[in-house]
Amino acid sequence: MLKLARDAFFHIAVKGKLRNTGNPPKEDERFGKAFATGPTLLITSQHVIGDSTEWQPIEASSEMPLPIQRAIQPLDRIVELHSGNSDIGLTELSNPVILPSPSINLDAAGISLPNIKLPSFFQLSMCDIVKEKIYSAIMTSSGPPTASNSATMPTIVALKSNGFDPKRFGSLHVFNVVEGWENITPNADGHEGSPILDGDGSVVALISAVVPNRGGGGHVVLATPVQPLIPGAFALLARSPETDATMTGSLKCSLSDTVKRINDQVIAHALWNVVVERDEDGRPSDEIILRYESVADKPNIKAIKVEYDYFGKQRGDSPTIRRLQYTDPSINALEIRKEPVTNREFKTSDVVAEGKKLVEEHLKSDNSGGTIDYVELRIYETHLVDKRILKRESVLQFKWLQK
Repeated sequence: MLKLARDAFFHIAVKGKLRNTGNPPKEDERFGKAFATGPTLLITSQHVIGDSTEWQPIEASSEMPLPIQRAIQPLDRIVELHSGNSDIGLTELSNPVILPSPSINLDAAGISLPNIKLPSFFQLSMCDIVKEKIYSAIMTSSGPPTASNSATMPTIVALKSNGFDPKRFGSLHVFNVVEGWENITPNADGHEGSPILDGDGSVVALISAVVPNRGGGGHVVLATPVQPLIPGAFALLARSPETDATMTGSLKCSLSDTVKRINDQVIAHALWNVVVERDEDGRPSDEIILRYESVADKPNIKAIKVEYDYFGKQRGDSPTIRRLQYTDPSINALEIRKEPVTNREFKTSDVVAEGKKLVEEHLKSDNSGGTIDYVELRIYETHLVDKRILKRESVLQFKWLQK
């Protein structure tokens, strides 16, 4: 989580002139946090950003004539972003586009960064927040959370969900601190907009306030759940599932997530067959080919692990076919890997070479008349290009002697 926070966690400072506070207008300054939910999209608390009911409008000028002013409705407000990643400069984060909350009752707003593409970002979760369950907040450690460099010092605070208390806190979800609070300065400002994550590292809520716990001592964290109408959630929800399972574009517990998981399972399914090239005497030549078919658009398997055994008659007069015993009594196993992944075939000469050099030679040395009837191959582990490892057994057989 902290590694992801380096690229996806931001300090935010907002300065401006308040509306209807006299002449000259009263200046105000607010601080909080924001986090990335896409390569160009951040989420923060609405009350940190403010809106047109709070900030003074900018009057029309020669630089901003009336038609433009009517279109963009500029406010006397400056939004500064500071990244926890020193490689992302302030110039790249300047001039963000503020996306207001779709509801006055929702303490969340979006920030678009049209001139930048962030290297990583958090995934949103549409799952319910479960009461009594433990969650993790990424917050600012030590020092004042209002400092511009505070995003460079993230820490994990363990929180336990305590549900809602509408009479006291309205639509905000209440979390009690479990662990990690000793590293936090519980300022009234500076923590708002920090993400709260589930066990998978997906964002379930963002912090709206840190307040003293009346009667219980310490502090409680009040948060806005992601599930209602977080800006950008519907845009992500509407995206088609990616065929590459390493992408994190979908929302967990959403229809898109369900479709994506089904899609991942389908493209991971493979139907295998074995192709054997033979010599003039009908025995296998040097190589066998393990070939698969799948619905994936491109070849998506980079390695397989295979066990194999030889079956036949240990003696010529034996009435049954069974697993043959020879000089190597262990289970035969091999890993076949290909880089780069260009087709749906895996070749190996080990199976044929061992059959000819060890099994047949052992049967000949016995003078028992034993023969190999068929070879059984068990593909028991499949490594996909998206780094998943599937442990599903596929059993294949081929006749040793083709007459």
